[in-house]
Amino acid sequence: MALKIPDLLQYEMRHRLERVQSAFEQWGLREWIDRHAGAVIAVASLSVVLLGFVLIRVLWPARPAPVVQSRLAWFYDANTGRLFTGSFKQGGPIAAPSGPLPEGGPAGFRAHVYSYVLEPSESELFVGFLERPDPSAGAKATAQNMTDFQAWAEGRLIKRVKDDRWVAVTSAEGQAILHDLLKPDARGRTPLYQLPP
Repeated sequence: MALKIPDLLQYEMRHRLERVQSAFEQWGLREWIDRHAGAVIAVASLSVVLLGFVLIRVLWPARPAPVVQSRLAWFYDANTGRLFTGSFKQGGPIAAPSGPLPEGGPAGFRAHVYSYVLEPSESELFVGFLERPDPSAGAKATAQNMTDFQAWAEGRLIKRVKDDRWVAVTSAEGQAILHDLLKPDARGRTPLYQLPP
């Protein structure tokens, strides 16, 4: 069934178009264009060039934005539960300010810190997960570069602060940890990754 415009609406539309046409005739726009054809051609050419520039900017493939990385990284002191900073080149575990773990290993683990606000205070920060290289993996993964997620995930173990067991990033448990970070809070805000100051 075709859409039919009511007669009353057709008459009203025709009446408005006639008023617009008569306004153009009163302004003498047609005569002005006839007398100033060069100006009209210049404006039309400029419009075409501008449209071409806009289309090129819109359709040209954009380069990915550079990943902003700090020279520092967050680390979590497993003895005290406090955050501290270290070199972004260290993957952990590293020596923590509180000393070694009770079993003798370093207590500083790489921490991925988030907040629900853009400029958080220390109390608004939370640890999304901890990270460490997988000791059973043959190749040592670089800690500082997360631009290639697949390369970063190889040979990497993660866990939440409250978890007892480390899991591979690529495992179902590791993916669940990362997926939980995407969930919004009660106010609908999603977590924002926070770099150390």
